[in-house]
Amino acid sequence: MILVALLLAAASALPAQDLRELCGACHSEPASDFASHPHMERGLSCDACHGKSEAHRAATGHKPPDKIAGPSDQPQVCGACHPAERKSYESSTHGKLVLARDAKRAAACTTCHGTHALRSVAAMSRQCGRCHEALPESCKRPPAPTTSKLLCANCHDKHTLRVAGR
Repeated sequence: MILVALLLAAASALPAQDLRELCGACHSEPASDFASHPHMERGLSCDACHGKSEAHRAATGHKPPDKIAGPSDQPQVCGACHPAERKSYESSTHGKLVLARDAKRAAACTTCHGTHALRSVAAMSRQCGRCHEALPESCKRPPAPTTSKLLCANCHDKHTLRVAGR
């Protein structure tokens, strides 16, 4: 028990890679997914979104991490590093619904982008289609010229989803 306490105390001083490995001991799937995320490539670790979570790491039972970014928390958490995207998103229909805590009807940051691994373009398109099944005819034909791999983003702003020019 003393060895575990010493290891956990030393973990707070570990570099990002070691913290991901420490978290990965219990959270192998999220840690594995995060290994391919651009945030990891930039040196971010679990604590960037979840806080130091020392009590969580020291717990022998369930103790939540310091932060769990639910849908209504994501604009603030993600927006801390992505302020322009946060501003755009919060002015969007999705953002207004999420911030009003009506997230069952709206996409938050991780709905489109994924949580620990980025969603592929195809997965983002499928995700949009879960709520937006009946598209108008104008959305069913490819725009010219195609500027984005994500079909919706050829006409709609990627964070407000407003149609360009409207």
